[in-house]
Amino acid sequence: MRSGRHLVEWQGERYTVEPLRSQRATSLPPVWAVSRKGEFIGTLPSRSEESTKEFEVRCVAWLRDLYRSARM
Repeated sequence: MRSGRHLVEWQGERYTVEPLRSQRATSLPPVWAVSRKGEFIGTLPSRSEESTKEFEVRCVAWLRDLYRSARM
């Protein structure tokens, strides 16, 4: 899967998912930065052997789990 910016829709909202690039975190495994309307939400681990569709499904599951845990 290409490593550029992706837009993922979930429950009528559009989320931006893009590689997190930080000069300080070069020794850490690659992660995706997730944001909505320019506001950072969190990071999603990167997986090297993943299709675009698998990535989108994993993003939606991550968002669902994140918001579910925030309501508890």
